[in-house]
Amino acid sequence: MQHYIVDAAQVPWKRSASEGVGFACQVLLSGDDGGPEALRFRFDDCPSVYAHMHLTPQFQLLLNGAMDFPRGVKHLEALAIHYTDHNMPYGPFAVSGSHEMLVLHPRAGGIISMANVEARRKINLRGRLFASLASDSEWQPLPGAEPSVFKLLMPPDLGPAAVVVRAPAHAAMSMPAAEFGRYEVVLEGAVIIQGQELGPPGFRYVRGHEPVEPLMTGEAGASVAFLSFDRDANEGGITGEALAVEAAAAMARAI
Repeated sequence: MQHYIVDAAQVPWKRSASEGVGFACQVLLSGDDGGPEALRFRFDDCPSVYAHMHLTPQFQLLLNGAMDFPRGVKHLEALAIHYTDHNMPYGPFAVSGSHEMLVLHPRAGGIISMANVEARRKINLRGRLFASLASDSEWQPLPGAEPSVFKLLMPPDLGPAAVVVRAPAHAAMSMPAAEFGRYEVVLEGAVIIQGQELGPPGFRYVRGHEPVEPLMTGEAGASVAFLSFDRDANEGGITGEALAVEAAAAMARAI
């Protein structure tokens, strides 16, 4: 069982730049122990973040601002998600409006520019890419847990899953086991985990064959995004090959 609890308010910010793009970043989980890798970015306004790919599957959770992707992906405004399988290229994309997002991997994945010729030979030709705005989905009653409600942000048959749950005060948010890993990100209000209170965008990451204890909402209730990987989480990653070395170096420059 993998189990991590992260209070983003306790992690320092760093300023950096990558390929001429300035940003601030928090390293919320490093992946150094073989577990998940999670980063929080605040990009400066820019017309183009270079085309790249991540070496593991990833969820980007857009918390503030907007992103514009080419080739008909869509214009995203917070709250939104962008998912890619391992070695699935995307971009370039533009960011604006106090842009802030979480980049969430099941383990260390790094990034690598598509200007790298060797990287192009490693593209996942069957990879999936999906983007969704929360505003495009309607709230629905959560069966058996009214008055809690939910929004489904990814089709249930896609494989990876993304759902936002909004619950009143002192409610239990229960989920099934997360065989391939799941991020549970606080969007509004607060949750209590093992006696610790987490506000936005704190999160829990779990992976294992058994369900974990429910999240308990605080005095004002909470909204939480549950972002679940499927078996693609077992693919890719930083493995020590030439591509992985460059990806690790790119991440080091970025943070």
